[in-house]
Amino acid sequence: MKVREYYSWIILSSAVVLSLLGLLFVYTGSYFWCIKSGAPPYAYTLKQAVALVIGVSVALAIYKLIDYRDFSSKKVLWSIYFLAIALLVTVLLFGKEINNSKSWIIVGGFSFQPAELAKVLIIIFDSAYIRYKWYDISRNLKYFVAFILFGLILPDLLILAEGDLGSAMILTISVFAILFITGLNVKYILFPVGLGTVMFTLAVVTAPYRLMRIKMLLNPEQYMQTGGKYSSYQLVQAFVAFAKGGITGMGIGNGVLSKFQFLTFAFSDFMYAHIAEETGAIGAVLVLLTFLLILYLGLSIADRTDEQVGKYMALGLTLYIFLQAAVHIGVNLGLLPTTGITLPFMSLGGSSLISSFLAVGVLMSIARNLPPESKVTVRLLDKGRYAE
Repeated sequence: MKVREYYSWIILSSAVVLSLLGLLFVYTGSYFWCIKSGAPPYAYTLKQAVALVIGVSVALAIYKLIDYRDFSSKKVLWSIYFLAIALLVTVLLFGKEINNSKSWIIVGGFSFQPAELAKVLIIIFDSAYIRYKWYDISRNLKYFVAFILFGLILPDLLILAEGDLGSAMILTISVFAILFITGLNVKYILFPVGLGTVMFTLAVVTAPYRLMRIKMLLNPEQYMQTGGKYSSYQLVQAFVAFAKGGITGMGIGNGVLSKFQFLTFAFSDFMYAHIAEETGAIGAVLVLLTFLLILYLGLSIADRTDEQVGKYMALGLTLYIFLQAAVHIGVNLGLLPTTGITLPFMSLGGSSLISSFLAVGVLMSIARNLPPESKVTVRLLDKGRYAE
């Protein structure tokens, strides 16, 4: 097997392993929640399993049937963009608000989060568009401003209008990273950085619950008993979960906090804390290392490809996956304010799972088209170093 094929299959295998473990922890975390709501104890797990099958199928279909360079086609490129914007507008018009976020479209008992798919589509669009219009963007401020307005700020504003600050931040950082590696003039990048800072500040100060989340992060004990959306109760319970888990954990299925619903969202927003309670620091660290492996593989693909669009796309999609994991873990550890970002591949959420595998499929397609391995070998001898 060629090295480039190893990249594809290892990154897919890592995602599948995390997802299969996710099914297990979704089951143990939602068992009593489902029973309490009158549903079968496996109801959430079954939904997640269906999404997993769809997600893996999407990844394999992209790997086998689609060349990522086709995304650079003008017709395909704009179709991707308008689909992403249409999804974000649709959820604003017809979406349902849950936990201060109008991010859901519910049809016939099935729910979907358009922002999850839109984030991946926007990263794909921005990567291909930057390559397609690089000459104009890098030399004409007018083109650069137009790209920032329509390729980043418009999607961000639509996502923020849903109440999803975390997703907007992840999309912004991913796109900034792409712009950074293009070698763009620093003075160009300072404009969107400054504008992004202003938008983030306004998003926090204009929404009382976001400001309260920062206060709760700084002093969780003080706000534990306040009740409602201004309570740090779940964050404190996450701390308890880590403490109870210790080094080896309480055993899979033996988590007390999820069983008695002290940790209400053990199967979604606080999945990492739930994993730590049942498998301890050992399990939590292994999950983190798996995400670091995906980060390493994605960055290696970006580094090895000799095509700019592949490089930009691999970097953006890799950061999209890893930053979501990092934010989720940071929230569970009390390092970041609560955002509602789920743990990729593991937390309950079919939209997130399928979108993450869409990103994996594109990464596999880029890896499949990597140039052949170098023929140069380097040997180290006692008297020095030479190449042959």
